[in-house]
Amino acid sequence: MLSAAVLYQRGVAHSNAGRHASARTALDEALRRSPNAELTARIIGTVAYLESETGDPDRGIALCRSALEAPGLSAHTRAVLGSQIGLIELRRGNGDAAVDFLTGAISLLDSDPARLGVVFLNRGLTFLDRRDVVAAGRDFDAAAEAFQRAGDPVELAKARNNQGYAAMLAGDLIEALHLMDESRPVLAALSPVALATCDADRAEVLLSAGMTSEAIDLLASVARTYGLRGLRQAQAEAEFARARALVFEDPRGAAALARRAARRFRARGSESWALRAEAFAFGAVVSSRAAGSASSAGRLLQQIEHAALALDDRHFEGDAVTLRLHGSRLRLQSGDAAGARSALDGAPLTRGSTIGTRLLHRQVGAELAVLEGRRSRALSLARTGLDELAEWQSSFGSLDLQSALVAHGTGLITVGIRQAVATGRASEVFEWSERTRNLTGRIVPLRPPANAANAADLAELRQLRAADPSPLSADGRAEAALRSAIRARQWEGRGSGSLEQLVTLDRVQAVLGPEDSALLAVLWSGERLTALAVTGDTSTVVDLGPLDPIRAELDGLLADLDMAAATLSPAMQRVVDAGLAHRLGRLDSLILGPVRDRIGTGRLVVTPPGVLAGLPWSMLPALRGRPLTLPVSATRWLAQRARELSLGTVGFAAGPGVARAEEEVTDAAAGWATSTVLIGAAATSEAVSDLATRVDLLHLSAHGRHSADNPLFSGVLLADGPWFGYDVDQLPAVPTVVVLSACEVGRSAVRWGQEALGMSQAWLHAGVRCVIASPASVDDSLACELLTEAHGLLASGAAPADALAAAGASSARRPAFQCYGAGW
Repeated sequence: MLSAAVLYQRGVAHSNAGRHASARTALDEALRRSPNAELTARIIGTVAYLESETGDPDRGIALCRSALEAPGLSAHTRAVLGSQIGLIELRRGNGDAAVDFLTGAISLLDSDPARLGVVFLNRGLTFLDRRDVVAAGRDFDAAAEAFQRAGDPVELAKARNNQGYAAMLAGDLIEALHLMDESRPVLAALSPVALATCDADRAEVLLSAGMTSEAIDLLASVARTYGLRGLRQAQAEAEFARARALVFEDPRGAAALARRAARRFRARGSESWALRAEAFAFGAVVSSRAAGSASSAGRLLQQIEHAALALDDRHFEGDAVTLRLHGSRLRLQSGDAAGARSALDGAPLTRGSTIGTRLLHRQVGAELAVLEGRRSRALSLARTGLDELAEWQSSFGSLDLQSALVAHGTGLITVGIRQAVATGRASEVFEWSERTRNLTGRIVPLRPPANAANAADLAELRQLRAADPSPLSADGRAEAALRSAIRARQWEGRGSGSLEQLVTLDRVQAVLGPEDSALLAVLWSGERLTALAVTGDTSTVVDLGPLDPIRAELDGLLADLDMAAATLSPAMQRVVDAGLAHRLGRLDSLILGPVRDRIGTGRLVVTPPGVLAGLPWSMLPALRGRPLTLPVSATRWLAQRARELSLGTVGFAAGPGVARAEEEVTDAAAGWATSTVLIGAAATSEAVSDLATRVDLLHLSAHGRHSADNPLFSGVLLADGPWFGYDVDQLPAVPTVVVLSACEVGRSAVRWGQEALGMSQAWLHAGVRCVIASPASVDDSLACELLTEAHGLLASGAAPADALAAAGASSARRPAFQCYGAGW
């Protein structure tokens, strides 16, 4: 028969792993067999924690206090019971009491490193709740040292995971991911609850990175896991975190979810947690502009002020500052500049303020300056905020992470664009076009070293993808796991930390003039589109009107393009072509009509916003036969032009299943003096990767697929399976020009209305000067004829945009191919 001591240790192990039912069974039996008051008191301390976690923290504390009354308990046991009370107080959000009890236990537990580590771990969590990252980090370091002394790998993994959480709050998402990934294998194997806790922490990092959709999905699963096991505190915390992710997309829904979490917290006596959730709900209502009537807004202001004071009292100063900023925004919505100023002054930033809070502070200040009629001040604050965001982005090497982080700057982008446009000054509009065009475009790319683990996972993913497994099958689940691992590993790459200086309007005009070129920058303010037309000696700001009429045409454009690329009867082809021509004519009229006489007739640089990412500009009637290039920004265009456009070595590869792919690459290669051609079984991902590092121009003719939910998993189909956007980051060197003769891979997924992300962007981010691709399906015969002619011109020394325009001008049907990056 097992002794009470052994059963107690089993119960503790089950509890630490999140197996609460098994823990309670072992502990109840241990109580019945306990031979002395010391062991009984310790068993009761663990039972008290289980009582708290499953719904009754008051009873948990009462059990501990009752156990403490037993005569003759050692100082060590009394410290253990005190630390359990501290843990229960921590879990229900009573930080002051938690710190008092946990601190009181530390000095008495030095001889018990395992227990000492737990106390440091829990006190560190209390400091994290207060956003005191420095104090939390010290405690997590002390916990890790204690667990190493104790030889406890599980608790050490918990300490490492919490160090990762602290790194996240400090803004170092890469270190956070590294530490969490390091600890995950140990913790996730313990139980479904432990796995859910790992996922919850990871979701918080995703939320900080702006990957809100991923965070929302992950937290829904986490909340279900906790809920099924009756862990109401943990369930409510997951719901609260999910509300914080949802607020970017659905503020009203976020407010409702936060209120539900608050009710759960309050039902189990977690008043501090309930207060934080309610305060967040107030801010979400402000963000949704759903405060209602003046009287409703007044009541909401009173609630905000009361909640902010209560947060201060409980040492949640960061939450209080954020809430007061929302109170200032509510006053701004009602036109109360004086009240907004007072509220803003009462919400000062501190050294510990998160990047999100700092950017919100800049945004509120900018919005207040607009209301006060101080446009220059508004632009200055928005400029400062976006510079801070760009500096933070530059620390990340992953294009995926860089683009997602734009979520934190959308409010500042909107303020900046609207106020720049309101000035009517071309120089101001141009500056804000460059600032907001693509925030990731300012970051100096840093080529990462090849990652052997990612290479192996990408190879395995190719094999799985070739079989097209059902998502619910074993292979489908393995594919999803591989995608997640590849993506997460890529996030951990460090960035260059360097930003390119934004070019000025004068600098761009000095380049455009001698080349008889023009630039068309289109900006979206969230309400209207504005164009800036620039030539060598003119610059004009033009209002294009609301987005809705253009969006109505764009919504049907993709289907029209796909139909036009299909094999149809001559009669049906004429009908489809006529419908497509009408839609393109309408888009031409809406977008180019107001600026047509201001952009000349020569080469044209177009920098569109993300909301126009799917538009095939080369097919618009006004641009037919005109050299055209679409860089991320004018700044990136000039930087990319610094790479010499010398195409001495050329390589081609044809994937399977494309009717004229081999003909296309063979005919195109004939235009060059020498070239390397991979066809059939020779066109593998390994062979193409090797070829890409050795040539100045790489041409891929293959089936392509754009992955909207994860754009860097877009790819082209080679002999051994898909070659992904993530494969590009494995290349030690990249070509100068890449031609993607593959349907869809010119498409981009749009993040936050501004950021476009896809395979073309992956190549450009890697250092390619120009990518020729189509944002839509293309008829195989048209692609074969068009690109063969373009190669003949490229081989004669023509720039990519010039060659593509000349080939397109002689084509009977309008091609969707266009240049991304620097086409000349």
